[in-house]
Amino acid sequence: MGFASLDSLISAISGGQSDRHDGAKTTSPVHTAGGWHALFGLNGFPNASTYPGTDLLFRACSADGGDGTTFPGAPIGGPVEDVAGMTKHLTAISGLVVAAAGAPWQLKLVDLEGYYRLSTTNVTGTGSRVLINSNTFTANAGTDEITYTNDFTTYTKVQLTNSGGALPAGLATLTDYWMIRTSATTARLATSYANAVAGTYVDITGAGTGTHTLTIQMRSPNGAGVQAAFVVQTAPTAGGPNLSASSYVNHAGTAGRAFQGSPTMGAAADAYATRILHSGNASGRYGPFLPRQGSDSGIRRVESFTWSAGTAYTGSGVVALALMRPIPGGDIMLPATGALCERDLVNQLVTMPRVRDGACLGWLLFGTGATTTNTPITTTIDYAWGDD
Repeated sequence: MGFASLDSLISAISGGQSDRHDGAKTTSPVHTAGGWHALFGLNGFPNASTYPGTDLLFRACSADGGDGTTFPGAPIGGPVEDVAGMTKHLTAISGLVVAAAGAPWQLKLVDLEGYYRLSTTNVTGTGSRVLINSNTFTANAGTDEITYTNDFTTYTKVQLTNSGGALPAGLATLTDYWMIRTSATTARLATSYANAVAGTYVDITGAGTGTHTLTIQMRSPNGAGVQAAFVVQTAPTAGGPNLSASSYVNHAGTAGRAFQGSPTMGAAADAYATRILHSGNASGRYGPFLPRQGSDSGIRRVESFTWSAGTAYTGSGVVALALMRPIPGGDIMLPATGALCERDLVNQLVTMPRVRDGACLGWLLFGTGATTTNTPITTTIDYAWGDD
């Protein structure tokens, strides 16, 4: 699926199967030199996310459900994969930064699949944080709802397992479902993202037996290409710990994998809104993502992490451990202030990257120098969809 030739792309665009998203953000506070920033938390359009939700619980993000409170991702059309049997592809991207200092910059387009919120005691102090990726549930054949404890966002992708019996009739293991949230502790299940958006859910005809469990899944199958980063929303008062231990499940389903290199979290002076904590020009600092182990090419979920050594954060703060997939070909180099730079994704080597239904698209920004406050950032995303 997609476009078999330039002729089919032209035909799709001529037939109205294309569109553009324009974004506008403003930096605040000043972005210091040598660090990466996640623009999902900046004011402007799309709306700024505060990474809401329950601490340590995975919260899925999507184009149609947002982060459960707002819509921080670029709205690039509704579902096409199951409704029309098509796929959606990017055709061009562009970006512009206007600032008195900070050039050159790099913009990186990513799909924010979800995050774990950390606040209060989960930001301050040290020790292990165990993250929540699953929950047991019961089923009601009368309402076709499942009931659980945690408040998952609507359109969260899950798979189901059972021990000591059988799943409720109408449901199956090794099958992707998308949650249609009906309350903080109840949801119905859809067999596709498009069905979830349309409100079409599975008919549950029995309660099943034994213990039923739902486990979150990434939008990208098996978490292929997914990376992790600690992103600040509200700065702690003081401190700067290290990431001394971690555990995640990789693309192959292997648990107990660990982020490498003993990443150093930023000191409080660097831990301002939007900053990716472990990025920068110092020992133990890296690019926008935590280094994965060995040949791992993706992350299905993060199981736990420990902040210790260094100096623990103190005071109030909000940090998100964000899981995001970089879009192939989605990097733009901005050599100077006020220079609009565009990347053609049709004729270049990385050609028309696919974007899955529900993708929550946004930008990361890197500057070799410090920006001024209230620096405007404008971006565009051009896309088309087809079924060849």
